[in-house]
This record gives sequence, C-alpha cells and structure tokens, in this order.
Amino acid sequence: MRESLKNLIDKTIIYKYSLPNNTDKIDQVNLSNHKDDCYDYSNDNDLIELIYNSIIEYSFNEFDLTKKDYLSIALQTKMRYDERDKPLTKLKYGFFGEVLLYSFLHHIYRANPLISRGYFFNPLEKSETKGYDSYHLIENDGVIELWFGEVKFRDTLYSGAKSAIEGLDKAFTDDYLKNNIIAMNNFRNNFAIKDSKIEEILNDWDGIPIKIIDEVIKHNMTLVYPILLVYPDNNPNYHERIKKAVGKINEKFTKKTHNLSINYKIFFIFLPISEVKKVKQEVIKWIELKKPLLS
Repeated sequence: MRESLKNLIDKTIIYKYSLPNNTDKIDQVNLSNHKDDCYDYSNDNDLIELIYNSIIEYSFNEFDLTKKDYLSIALQTKMRYDERDKPLTKLKYGFFGEVLLYSFLHHIYRANPLISRGYFFNPLEKSETKGYDSYHLIENDGVIELWFGEVKFRDTLYSGAKSAIEGLDKAFTDDYLKNNIIAMNNFRNNFAIKDSKIEEILNDWDGIPIKIIDEVIKHNMTLVYPILLVYPDNNPNYHERIKKAVGKINEKFTKKTHNLSINYKIFFIFLPISEVKKVKQEVIKWIELKKPLLS
C-alpha cells in the first residue's frame, strides 16, 4: 500500500471506541462474538479521495503508477464500472464499499491482503464479484486468521444491516468457505503473501482429492468476519448515532448459531457518514474527471 494512501487513511478514519462501551452505556451487537468497532471520519472530501485512491490497491497486488494508467485498467477489468450506465445504476455499484473495506482491513486492522479482490472479477459477466468481499490473512505465532468480510454501503442502516445479516447463513457454512478457497486456486500466482498457509493448502490440494475444510482445521485457522456498515446519520451527537444503530439491529435481529466446522469471530464496524448518495456521486465525478492519484 502506498504511504500516501496510509497517511490519507490515518487522516480520514477516526477510531472512537469499541463496543460494549460502558462509559457511554452502549451495548454491542448481539450477533457479534467479538468486540464491535466504531469510527468517525474527518470530512466528505477526504472520504471521497480515500475511496477513489483505494481502487488501485483493491485491484492490484503490485503496480507502478509511473508506467501504466492503472486506474483505467482497474475500471475496465477489475470491477463493475461502465461510463455508459445511468447515474442511478452507478450509485448501486458495489466497489464503493469494497475498496473502503480493503483499506480498513489492510491498514487499520493490519490484516495483509492475501490477494487483491479485483483478480476475481470477470469482465464478460459484468456483474459484481461473487464470494466474500475481502480476502485478507493474519499469521501470528501459529494462529492463522482468515479475514473474509462483508461491507454494506447503503442509504439506510437497516437496509445494509438486513442484507449483511441475512447473508450470514450462507457465509458461515463449510461449503461456502471451501468454495471461496478453491476459487483462489486459479489465482495463486497472484498471491500477495507467498508461502502462506492458504498457499500450502492449495498446493496439497492440487491434483489430490483432499478435504479442504479438514486442512483448514488442521492448520488451526479461524474465520474472522468483519461487517462494515457505512450509512447516513447526521445526528451531531456521535454516541447517539451508535446507540441508535446498535439498538435498531438488536431490536430486529436475534443471535444465531452457524453451521461452520472451524472457529469464527464476527463483529461489526460502524461508520456513519453525512450523506451516502453525495459521496458516491462525487467519487463517480472524480473517476470521470480522471483526477490525479496519490503518488
């Protein structure tokens, strides 16, 4: 990740606190089995610049901005974007949130990207990339965490939370995890983390009928599933914004158990912003104007 982008993330994304927050009497989300995290942001323009610049890292493991127009390549081959689409269609693109999640996990949570998500996009289908919204990895002292998360960047908190939570039954199954790992096999030459445990599993699996989930268990892996919710809330009292969001989710959704053979952690990342539509529209303007990228 470019140092300039790291500096922009540090400037833009402001950690407030984790949940439960006993000081301000704010519960955590009852679906979480790990602490939830709450963030604020500096201003709309910084957030727009952050999303715009994160497109490159999201799309490629390695690049040299002095040699190629990587932004144009990314928009054509690594994500759904068509300048001929209607404005309303463009506002529904998934990349706004996915590139932001990438930057959160890579820089703030220090979860190294196993492979940039853009490699999974198929230009022929011209649809959002299937599977988890992120493929990141942390290996510490023999403990391997697969950070395969989800992001919802919606016009309402409820819409985003509902969509993410309803998808948990599919995301937390052995079959879905297995299929996402197998999908990586076609792109292992593009891995950003060479000699990782995932690469070891794929090497063992190649040409040999092993059970992927058994290998994941053998290597002591944990699925970490952050759910980033970006939604509009203009209440000047930040604590009230978070309290309202958690209360709404806990009112509408009850805790579940999931049919997954490996250990897992699930938690929410809250980022309330002023206006979702405005931010997305401005990112599109930056793209169409081909604004200069951070060096």
